[in-house]
Amino acid sequence: MSPRLAVDQLHRAALERGEAEALVADGARFTYGELAAEADRVAALLQSLGLAPGGRVVVVLANSAASVTTLFGVWRAGGCVVMGDADSTPANLRYRIAHSGAQVLVTSGAKLAVARTAVDGLDGVAVVVTDDVAPSTLAAAEHLLGDAPPAAGWQAPEIHRHAPAAIIYTSGSTGAPKGVTHSHHSIAVVVEAVGRYLHHSADDVVLCVLQLAFGYGLLQVLVTFDHGGRLVLRRGPGLPFDLVRTIADEGVTGLAGVPTLFAMLRDLDPGSFAGCTRWRYLTCAAAALPAALALQVADALPGTDVIPMHGQTECFRTTYLPADELRAHPSSVGRGMPGVDLWLEDERGNRLPNGSQGELVVRGENVMLGYWQDPEATARVVRPGRTAHERVLRTGDLFRTDSDGRLYFVSRTDDIIKSRGEKISPNEIEQVLSTLPGVFECRVFGVPDDVQGQAVRAEIVVRDGHALSELEVRRALKAALEPYKMPREIAFVDAVPKSTSGKVVRR
Repeated sequence: MSPRLAVDQLHRAALERGEAEALVADGARFTYGELAAEADRVAALLQSLGLAPGGRVVVVLANSAASVTTLFGVWRAGGCVVMGDADSTPANLRYRIAHSGAQVLVTSGAKLAVARTAVDGLDGVAVVVTDDVAPSTLAAAEHLLGDAPPAAGWQAPEIHRHAPAAIIYTSGSTGAPKGVTHSHHSIAVVVEAVGRYLHHSADDVVLCVLQLAFGYGLLQVLVTFDHGGRLVLRRGPGLPFDLVRTIADEGVTGLAGVPTLFAMLRDLDPGSFAGCTRWRYLTCAAAALPAALALQVADALPGTDVIPMHGQTECFRTTYLPADELRAHPSSVGRGMPGVDLWLEDERGNRLPNGSQGELVVRGENVMLGYWQDPEATARVVRPGRTAHERVLRTGDLFRTDSDGRLYFVSRTDDIIKSRGEKISPNEIEQVLSTLPGVFECRVFGVPDDVQGQAVRAEIVVRDGHALSELEVRRALKAALEPYKMPREIAFVDAVPKSTSGKVVRR
């Protein structure tokens, strides 16, 4: 039986429990019935602007009710949503519009100036503004969502399960951003699997502090709504005490984060969590979670399951570690999620047995259709699976497995430091650094060296109220690492650079 499509989530819930609370955002509360009606209004407006089935719509909105209803409105109209970072520059936004061939850009009044610069000179791109701005300031191709009439009598087009549903652009750290294209079906497969292993139900309340423009954030919406739960949407985590107050006041049961969020929670007084009585899980993806930090947070939240995971935009989610295995295997990201086959390959494409190290390969119907308008890049990483809608993905991530098949992240293949003929994993060094009580977060990367090829540099952010010296750091590293892995440079910094999805930037 095929999984339920995300496009139908709001309307299915509206029929079954339309008065149930679905969303809390910007101090307002919305039922499933209200969200479904607004999504149809968005869809009707998009169709009136000429959006045809398969047409692309770029959405550049901060987390808000409008970001949710616009997402579903694009799908209800038969379109493909192109996720845009709320902090996009005009150049980045223009690239996404032009590369995807988008017909419509949906944004907020706060981003209208950026949007105008981005579409300048691009023919046939309509701009929809979701909040109120003075109509007299709008150009001919700009439209206010608030002026759109209710979608009375409007009929949604037929949605093809395997048609493109979303294009999510990569960060472009190693070249031009690539448009990862997922079908309605590949999204549905992931939503069903994640909901299953997180044991979701209509009783769940999920707090989302991640941008919906990224796969990890998008899944918070879709997994919650797939089960008729309630989503609490924030624009980032904010201050730690305020975040915990929201968890307590809203009865939050689930929260997804990145390592920086885990570090913030670890540094709070354990008594801060006294009111978080319904909080049952905390997941981490997007970046490797240091084992020491995972255990520290688990100690601070004894009633909450800490669940490390792995995924990437090209397949959304690959693995998870059950909470009851965390104590014994805190540096593992577990095994494959339901419905996905995983294995490691060497550089020649040979499968490797348990206990080996190699590139992670994913086979499943969760794998992307490909990179938008880039068949050569697609062919380098995707090959056909056993069925028409199954694909095999080379992830570019190096892992090792233990004797039981659990996976342990080593590094991105392009992050490996090559020094004097040796290959060094930045993650291995970061794991050691994270055991030091004074380390809030860190990054390790290679810097050019005329003799070694690359030398290792470590940058450390020290926790508030702690002191840490270079000598202490070197002693800890010397006790845990081979000599060739020792950093040549150790620097104490105020912050480590991250992408907007929360990943540490190493280049």
